[in-house]
Amino acid sequence: MFAITKARANVHLACLGARHMAARLEVVGSPSCSCSRSLLPLLLHGATTQVNSFHSMGSKGIPFQELKLTVDEEQNCRDRSFQLLDRTLRSYDERDGQGDSGRPSAPRHHSNLDSTRWKQLKTQENASLYIERSNSTHRDDNILGGGWKNPMVFLMVGTIQGELDEVMLGVETPIVASLRDRKEVLAMQPVDCAVLSELAGPSEADPFEYMGIQWMAFKHGWPLKAVSSPRDFVTLASKGTMTRANGDRIGYQVVQPAKLPQCPPLPGSMRTNLMYAAVFKQQEPGIVDVFVQTYIETMSALLNKVVVSATWKSTMDLWKAPQLAEMKKMQWCLANCKAQRRQLQRQASPSAKNVCKQCLEKRKMRGSDIEDKTACVLCVSPTCSSCRVQRTLEAIDERRLRLTDHTVIVCKACMVFVQHMRPVDIVRQTLKP
Repeated sequence: MFAITKARANVHLACLGARHMAARLEVVGSPSCSCSRSLLPLLLHGATTQVNSFHSMGSKGIPFQELKLTVDEEQNCRDRSFQLLDRTLRSYDERDGQGDSGRPSAPRHHSNLDSTRWKQLKTQENASLYIERSNSTHRDDNILGGGWKNPMVFLMVGTIQGELDEVMLGVETPIVASLRDRKEVLAMQPVDCAVLSELAGPSEADPFEYMGIQWMAFKHGWPLKAVSSPRDFVTLASKGTMTRANGDRIGYQVVQPAKLPQCPPLPGSMRTNLMYAAVFKQQEPGIVDVFVQTYIETMSALLNKVVVSATWKSTMDLWKAPQLAEMKKMQWCLANCKAQRRQLQRQASPSAKNVCKQCLEKRKMRGSDIEDKTACVLCVSPTCSSCRVQRTLEAIDERRLRLTDHTVIVCKACMVFVQHMRPVDIVRQTLKP
């Protein structure tokens, strides 16, 4: 149901045990479509693949020549990613000020930032969205480089309940994020996308590292379609973790225009600049501080209102990272731990105090040739209504260019097993030869 057909079984997927999933997980869509080779790993982890990723999700194909970067171009990509991250970290520190020790003080509450610099647009219990005032003395548009027309600078700040590693496992690349946004944001709908080049992937030093160049094409839905041209983005995206000079361990994701001559603007489409940088830091056990700066070009007054709404909704997707991490851990366990869970279930003593009598009766009544829709997807044991939970997994619908949901049943014991899996351990296991 959730994996690749045999015709694609030679695809080498890198992260979260995806190479083991190739035999069992089916991506929804046309057998002739090749996009899953580059996009399924992005759904799982935003990681690299070891295949030619010059594949498109739509039927039109990639409108550029195969992207081969020189050593200097690759280094320039790394330098630009670091520069954007460095500038964002300075803004992060400026928000909070410095304590007596020279370290940043405790983060200011997200709903109470400097009103002379930031105008609050939206707020809720765990997050607030601001726009930088045009007359702010802190404003620095030099980081944008050339080619930007009247950029707007948004800031989203708040907290996520969870741990930093869980958040970093759940953070997604722009391609998958755009597919997820389609469920909620109608401002722009993706019509084509591809990974053009992959420059870095997970390592022992940084299991969450990723850097790649991605192309996405969008069109506006009705009624904006009548007043706006199709748009596309060529982005340089990177994510990972690092330890700062002051000892703070942070996670980050930075996305900016790739600015490569090999990917010129396309006829009939408007090349749009998109740039954002997110910083994540463990504020206290169970609480992650989030700081996201987004740069967007000013459009018409009508579209600017849509942009504010879309920015809020799409950035709030970062707050779903712990739930997405759990889903990815579930997918990894389905690929790697089913035999182990079944063996443990067979060895469980029927007289144990924690064995549910209703579940035990269901197991006795089930015939070996009868499919039980209440069975746990991991250990395959039948479960009663009190001992099972439902979880949603996602697959990429290639033809419709969207994510589709699939519900699975999990027993509580297996759910605890999944939740206790450490993201770092999962990724490092996939790096072993």
